[in-house]
Parts: sequence; structure tokens; C-alpha cells
Amino acid sequence: MQKLTRLLITALAALPLQLAVAADNGQSIDVSPYKNRIKLPDFTATACPNTPRDLVQVKGNLYRHTTGAGLAVHSGLVLITKEGALVIDPAMACTSTWLYNEITERFKVPVKYVVYTHAHADHISGANVFAEHGATIVANRRAVEPIVGEKIDTALPTRVFDEDMKITLGGETVLLHHVSPSHSDSMSMVLFPDYKVLQCTDVCESKTMPYNDLLDFYYTGWIDTLDWVAKQDVEFIDVGHYTPATKADQLALRTYMVDLHQQVLDLVRAGQSWDQLYRNVKFSPEVQQWTGFNNMKMANIQGMYRWVENHRRGVW
Repeated sequence: MQKLTRLLITALAALPLQLAVAADNGQSIDVSPYKNRIKLPDFTATACPNTPRDLVQVKGNLYRHTTGAGLAVHSGLVLITKEGALVIDPAMACTSTWLYNEITERFKVPVKYVVYTHAHADHISGANVFAEHGATIVANRRAVEPIVGEKIDTALPTRVFDEDMKITLGGETVLLHHVSPSHSDSMSMVLFPDYKVLQCTDVCESKTMPYNDLLDFYYTGWIDTLDWVAKQDVEFIDVGHYTPATKADQLALRTYMVDLHQQVLDLVRAGQSWDQLYRNVKFSPEVQQWTGFNNMKMANIQGMYRWVENHRRGVW
């Protein structure tokens, strides 16, 4: 009897530690109303046997997955622990099965969490594979509506948060933070404080031009977000594309965005039409060396012009 009592006490004493291994302070949501929701065809699901893909170590238990090549590469961080893995942005349905198998077979652990950085299909497609194997899908609460409304064929988040969320997995800490509307209004930064590593998808850049005409962007929030990034104690930033970046790269990006906005605003206030304006925007020698400059410069001006026109009011 005494032996049984000791065993019971030992088990109860160990229970809080076991629960602390995989825990989060997110909020559960009921996705059953969307069970039969309409979905558009997944443009990332077409077979892609020759697409380059990799899972390489960043530091310690932290890895970076990539799919695609050159300017088309998509990426996200992967945390491997003895209790399971956490994946950020699967990116493509045609490579998600490979990523799932690579993690589970190479490291012999299940995938416990999949985190969405925001509700854009090119980053969150492919999560169905992980959800079908029991992974918890996490996102900022604002990501749910556009996933449903835009009919994106991916797993809906089942754990959400409003401002901040903490995930503890296998003794590792992951911090999620909802930033100001910037590149969409559902943006989540994912911080790995023990590694000084940050996932800053699409808002941050690595000496690369922001994409196209700045689709679904908010200028003021973008600057606020880059200011937030500048305050973080990080040395490695994954931007969801291209190559990893540094905080210095984000300072350069902030300078570019502020300068582009001010130039466009000044030219509009001077009464210049679009046909005049785009010819008069100047780019620094540094920016002219960034990846994608020739392809994206005109689109960037166009996107900023649209923002300025929609967010000013003169004397009328």
C-alpha cells in the first residue's frame, strides 16, 4: 500500500511538468460551421516532383524549410524538440507531404503545431497534410475570415490569439505577436528568443524589393512593424522568401519605404499626374542593387501611389 502511495505521489508530482512540455495560451475556436465551406482549387497542389526543397539547420533545434528556387522560393522556420515539431507556413501543397515526412522520419517526432504568419495562400497552402496528422493550426484571429472568405483550400486555424501567444514545446519557447496591419492585417511575428531568431514573413526583406504593387499593404503599419523588429534582440530573420536577413536589412527597408512614400506624396501634392509622377521618383544606388529592382520598381511606385491617393484629403 505504501509503495502504491509513493508511486501515485510521484506520478502526480510529475504531471505539471508533463503538461508544461506542450502548452499554449491561445484560444480554441469552433470551425465546425465551416465544415462544408466552398474552396477554390489550390494553385500550389499541382504535382511538382522537380521543385527544389530542403530542411537545413539554422541553430540548435531550429531549422529552415525551403521550397522552390530563385525568386520563387518560399521558406519558414521549423522547431524540432523531443516532444514534437513546430512548423511555420508550409507554403505549398505539392511539397507539404515531403516536409511532413522529412520531419517525422528524420527526427522521429510528430508535428504538434503549424503556425500561419498571415492569411495569404502562397504561405499557408499545404497545411491540410499536417492537420490530417493531428497538428494544431495556429494563427492570429484575423486570419480566419479571409481564409474562409477568399475560399483558400487549407486547414483552418483551431487555436487563435489577439495580441500575443506563447507556445511551450519540449522545453522550448515560441512567442507570437500580432503587429500593426502592414503586409495584411493578420500578420504574426514569430520569435524564438533563446536563439535570437525571428520569422518576419513578407514584411521584412533581405536586400530585396517588396513584392509587386504592395498588395494588401498598410504603409503606416508597415513602418510601425519595422520599428518593432528593430527593438527585438535577434540576429537571424527569415523573411519567407529569398535568403535570411538581418536587422540592418530592415533598417534599409524602412528607409526605402519612408523615402518612397514621401516622394510620391510630395509629387501628388505638387499636382503631378500619374504619367508625370512615376517618371520623377528616384531610387538610391543601394536600392538599385536590390534583388528584383528592375521588375518591381514601377509596381512599388504604383502601390505607394494608390496608398497616397486613398489616404489624403486636401481642401475639399
